Amino acid sequence: MPVDRDRYRALCGAFPTGVTIATTVDATGAPKGLTTQSFIGLSTEPPLMLVAVDKTSRTLSALRHTQKFVINFLKLGSEEISTLFASKAANKFRGFTWDASSIAGGAPILRDNVVAFAECVVVQTIEAGDHFIFVASVEGGELLGGIPLMYYQRTYAPWPKEEPTPPIG
Repeated sequence: MPVDRDRYRALCGAFPTGVTIATTVDATGAPKGLTTQSFIGLSTEPPLMLVAVDKTSRTLSALRHTQKFVINFLKLGSEEISTLFASKAANKFRGFTWDASSIAGGAPILRDNVVAFAECVVVQTIEAGDHFIFVASVEGGELLGGIPLMYYQRTYAPWPKEEPTPPIG
């Protein structure tokens, strides 16, 4: 019998991950995006990335339509934008600037909030449980530098996260 949802989340939370925002545009060209830790650098030859998107995500239909996206690797200090993109807010892009990727069909590049970004074109989609997995060819990207934002045990942290000093005695 599989573990329950709470145990599963605790198990996954035991592994620190980088925080990313996957962005795309819908059929009208409106920007869409979501915060995700379900990202993997899948292959170097050819260069492939994988992102998993929950079936209830408001960004899913846009991703399935355009078949292009940008993975924005968040930098330290971007906790607020990560929380915004993890929400169900209607207009997540209001109030800050972004560049449109010419490679990924106009998908937003969040330069001010990232250490790097990858511009991707979907080559395969797989339905898996309550998610769709998008495997994509990395067609462009840039390293911008900075300290990455990490997520560990349901909290944001810089990398490396400092461990608390154990009590004496």
